[in-house]
Amino acid sequence: MKIELLGINIQRNPDWDRSFTIMGFGDVTIPDLEITLRGCALARKNGQVHALPPKVAGAHPGDLGAIQWKSTGAFARQVCEIILDGYERMGGEMPPEPTQAQQNGINAARRYAAKLASEDDGQDDDAGLRRHLGAEAA
Repeated sequence: MKIELLGINIQRNPDWDRSFTIMGFGDVTIPDLEITLRGCALARKNGQVHALPPKVAGAHPGDLGAIQWKSTGAFARQVCEIILDGYERMGGEMPPEPTQAQQNGINAARRYAAKLASEDDGQDDDAGLRRHLGAEAA
């Protein structure tokens, strides 16, 4: 599918210390479908660059947007490549490599406990629940 970049709005002086940073907004068109998407966000999240669909005016957090796509899907990757290419050509500042502390935070977010808290045998003290329900210990 052919996707063309119509224009880009670059965010100057982005805050690279945050885990989520908007780098800019791009307008793209899909000539085969006669569709124009205005305001697709180019964002860096945890060291990776993603293209996000445009926001709907007046939408509240939790509302479903009029346009949605999987941010890691093939269409989103293609839109991201197009906008990122325009971003670089227009002189947009590329994100720095994450520091060791930032990388440790990213890696820590991926780790899971070996045993869920609900499966932990140390959580079996139900004396308070029994007292509340008026039940006798077995």
